[in-house]
Amino acid sequence: MKNIKYLIGGVWVLALVFVGMYFSGVDLFQEEKIQEKKIQEEKQEPITVDLVAFGDFMLHQPQLNVGKTEEGYDFKPVFRYLQENHIEKADLALINLETTLTDGSRGYTTFPVFTSPKEVAKNLKDVGFDIISTANNHSFDGGLSGVEFTIDALKEQGLDVIGSQKEEPQPFVKEVKGMKIGFLSYTYGLNGFDQTMLNGEKPYAVNLISDERVVEDTKKLKDLGVDAMVAFVHWGEEYHQAPTEAQVHYFNLLADNGVILTLGSHPHISQGVSSKKVGQENHFVAYSMGNFVSNQRREYMNNRRPESGLMVKARLEKGIDGKTRVTGFDPSPTYVDKYSDGNGLHFEVIPVEDVLNGEIEFPRKESIQQRLEESMGDFRELIPPEMVLEM
Repeated sequence: MKNIKYLIGGVWVLALVFVGMYFSGVDLFQEEKIQEKKIQEEKQEPITVDLVAFGDFMLHQPQLNVGKTEEGYDFKPVFRYLQENHIEKADLALINLETTLTDGSRGYTTFPVFTSPKEVAKNLKDVGFDIISTANNHSFDGGLSGVEFTIDALKEQGLDVIGSQKEEPQPFVKEVKGMKIGFLSYTYGLNGFDQTMLNGEKPYAVNLISDERVVEDTKKLKDLGVDAMVAFVHWGEEYHQAPTEAQVHYFNLLADNGVILTLGSHPHISQGVSSKKVGQENHFVAYSMGNFVSNQRREYMNNRRPESGLMVKARLEKGIDGKTRVTGFDPSPTYVDKYSDGNGLHFEVIPVEDVLNGEIEFPRKESIQQRLEESMGDFRELIPPEMVLEM
C-alpha cells in the first residue's frame, strides 16, 4: 500500500508539472529544438569560391602563324605555365576574348578588325576556362553574324558566355559549390559599330554600359536571390596607367548596386586596383588587367608595359550569416614571352612571381630575367601591398 501511495503521489506531481507547463506556455520540446538548432549552426561552414581572371586574349598575325597546325589551329602552348597551377585550380576561370571567331572560310584578319579561328574556343575549354567575356570594342568586328558565330563556338565547347547574346538578354547566374553568383559584362563601345548594332536586327547583341543598364541589371540579379555579383567591364583609355573618371564612376556605381568584384580590360596595360566600403564590406576593382597575350612588343611600341598583364585571383566567401564578401584579392603579374628557337616562334604567358621565386621551373629564366624583374617592378608601382588580401 505504501508503494502504491508513493506511485499515486508521483503521478500527481508529474500531472501538476505538465499542467503548470501547459498553462505557462512552455513547450516541453522547445529546449531540445533550441539545442538541435545550435548544433546545426555549429556544423555549418562558410562556402568559398575561388576565381582567377585575365585580361585581353588577342591574336595578331604572328600568333596566327605560330598556332597553325596540319589539322587547324592550336593556341594551348600559350597557357602551359598557367594551366595546372592557376587556371585548373580555380573554381572559376574567366578571360576577355578580344576577337571574334569564324570558320575560316573567308580567312582571318587582325588589327584593326579581328576575326580568329574557332579552335580558340576549344583551346580555352581544354585548359580549364569556364566563363568568357565577349563584350569589348572588337565584339562587332565580324558584324552580327560574327557575334553569333562566336557565341555558338564558345557554347558548343561548354563555355559560359557573358557580354553578348543571340536573344533578348537575360540575367546570367552560375551556381558554384552552392553559391549563386550573378555575372555582368559590358563594353564602353564597338569601334564605331555602335549605331550599326543599335539600329540593326538585334540592338541587344552586345552589352553597352550605361548607368541605367547597370541599375537595371543588378536589380534583376538581386531579385533572383544571388549571393554575389561579379562584373567584367571593357573601359578606359588605351595605354593609360591611371583609370579615367568614367572608370571610377562606373566602379562606384557597380559597387553601390551590390557588385563585390569588378574586373577591367581594354587599356592593354595594367592599371591599379582599389576598393570601396559599402555597408560593412569592401568591394574590389582591378581597373585593367592589361593584355593576357598579344604581339604588342616594346621593340616597336616604345612601351614595355603591353608585354605584361595581371592575373587576378579572388575568393568569395558566403558566411554562416548568409552574407557573401571578398576574403581574398590577390593580383599578380604575367609576362608574354615571345621567342624563337630551332622549332620556330613561340608565345608563352609566364606567371612572373612563380618564376622569380623559383616556384616553377622555367628554362628561359636567365634569358629574360631582366624583363621579368621589370614586370615585377612595374607591378609593385601599381599595386600597393595593403590592397592585397592573400588567399
